[in-house]
Amino acid sequence: MSVLSDLLNKAPQSVKDKYKIKIREKAIERVKEKIIKHNKTVDDYSDDEMEDMIASEEGNLNEDVKKGILTTLLVAAGIEIVAGG
Repeated sequence: MSVLSDLLNKAPQSVKDKYKIKIREKAIERVKEKIIKHNKTVDDYSDDEMEDMIASEEGNLNEDVKKGILTTLLVAAGIEIVAGG
């Protein structure tokens, strides 16, 4: 099980709900930005296509949160992370 899943399992239901709502809102914002970048409108996509794009962004956001938690834990443990290319 992932760190994020562990944290969410231990959290009260109200915290879980708020987290899911915030992730959903952010995913919708990102999808809208991508649509605008491609000079399209929301009406150019079916409901299923929109839902798929939003679900994909939610997955990306959850991965970003996992990376952030891991980085925080590593820094807290005193391990220096060097970003290199």
